[in-house]
Amino acid sequence: MNTNPKAVLITGASGRIGFHLAKESLDMGFHVVLHYRSSPQPALSIFKDDGRVTFLQAELTESPENFMEEVFKLPLNIEGLVNNASVFHKGNLTDIDNFNNMISVNVMVPLRLSAEFTKMCRNGWIINMTDARTKPTNKNYTNYRLSKMILDKITEQLAFLYAPAIRVNAIAPGAILAGENDGVDGFAKLAKNIPLGKTGDVSYIRQTYRFLIENNYITGCVIPVDGGWHLCG
Repeated sequence: MNTNPKAVLITGASGRIGFHLAKESLDMGFHVVLHYRSSPQPALSIFKDDGRVTFLQAELTESPENFMEEVFKLPLNIEGLVNNASVFHKGNLTDIDNFNNMISVNVMVPLRLSAEFTKMCRNGWIINMTDARTKPTNKNYTNYRLSKMILDKITEQLAFLYAPAIRVNAIAPGAILAGENDGVDGFAKLAKNIPLGKTGDVSYIRQTYRFLIENNYITGCVIPVDGGWHLCG
């Protein structure tokens, strides 16, 4: 029996939603392997004295397989993987380099990490972070939306492929955190297009995350946490 403490690997968790998922994981009793690409802040400032958090830096597009091998060498019982690392930039199908970048980071990295995870974890779960607004066409963010749409479908296929040992689900956030270019007023204005009439906050993501971990009879689901925004064109 593995007597090491149970742990979850969260990619791209130094800030924003990934950081809050790390906090929720700690509240649930997990140790956290917190991946970051370039800077560990602000998570490092908050977690630096918490012995339950291990920071690992990696450029995941280079060798996610080697990274996962490094993770499983830690004296931890890794039972969860959260594919949160992502890129979000403007770009449509006229920009092939942009499309390739979106697919590389938002699709191939979680796919390859998941494949390695299932080789090393006999019983566990994977949660992919996608996006609630993938279906409406958009000339500015076509490539990003396509990458997240593919990840939705990959979630369903992997759930079927990896059952019964590994459960695979996804959380699709809507208007949860303002982007760098949104501003407070711009973010608030999104509420008029959301059926529930309000933007969200990370507490809704944390609740859904906990639910998917604790309910071990759910797999293959993509749950929009968006106030019904995905229903709108």
